[in-house]
Amino acid sequence: MDAAAAIRIRRADERDIGEIMIIEKMSFTSPWTVDFFRCELYNPVSFFYIIEVRKLLAGYILFWILKNEAHIANVAIHPDFRKRGYGEYLLRWAIERIRGKGVATITLEVNEKNNAARNLYDKMGFKIVGKKAKYYENNDNALILARFLE
Repeated sequence: MDAAAAIRIRRADERDIGEIMIIEKMSFTSPWTVDFFRCELYNPVSFFYIIEVRKLLAGYILFWILKNEAHIANVAIHPDFRKRGYGEYLLRWAIERIRGKGVATITLEVNEKNNAARNLYDKMGFKIVGKKAKYYENNDNALILARFLE
């Protein structure tokens, strides 16, 4: 990560949806829809944030908190900002926010073929707790990961 880069994390809003959709379509074979993202802006259990680097939208994370469990529903970094530590920075930031809400467990699904994401989640202390066969539209399997907070 470029130490001199001005990094800012803030709540996503309507103005961000267009750029989020660009990143979403570049990141996933089955991208979420504009309507889904718009609904998440107003979902009371949803926490939807973007990371800006030098005032450019570099990525986003969306997680839900239900009682004492959080679920990371979606996270993506623009290809131009990948492999620079911004994904790790955003994920660490989100974990600290989640921890502050008294959550005991964080879960997520990841495509078992997505080695870059799997390596990041492993580095961040997530463990494989299950598998969903043919979870994605292309029939790839998903691994269910969890991180247990102290």
